[in-house]
Amino acid sequence: MSITIRTMRETDHEGVTGLLLQLAGWEAALSHTRASGPATAQALLEADSAQTREHGGAQFVAETEGACVGYLALRLGRTGPYVHDDLRDHVLIENIVVAEDQRGTGIGQMLLAQAERFARERGCRALQLGALTGNDVALRAYRRAGFEPVSYEMLKRLD
Repeated sequence: MSITIRTMRETDHEGVTGLLLQLAGWEAALSHTRASGPATAQALLEADSAQTREHGGAQFVAETEGACVGYLALRLGRTGPYVHDDLRDHVLIENIVVAEDQRGTGIGQMLLAQAERFARERGCRALQLGALTGNDVALRAYRRAGFEPVSYEMLKRLD
């Protein structure tokens, strides 16, 4: 099986929306804070497209035999002065997902390598991403790719 990582095209929207539908369903099962369903998947794609346009980012797909089996959305970001100067300018991974039936095949690592290439080409020395608590599969994949935890995001629901 040959995998190609390439820039997302307009014709990929249906395939990418399907991947985001899987992602939203997976995250909703992990956290009561996450929405799911087709409207959420469409909104994710629209938000990713806007973020990449507004913040110098890009969207990529992993393709095999004409099918989208992976998706990556990223953008440029800048962290505040509490981070060392050389790490402030970074690339933020907004979303990354691999088709359920393709997980564990190395596609996620290929997408993370694409994010790293993108960051290096723009002179950034850091990649950032977030993962839900309990998403152990993703956390293991990110650690394999060299990511390390640096902070926790917390939520208190107010009634």
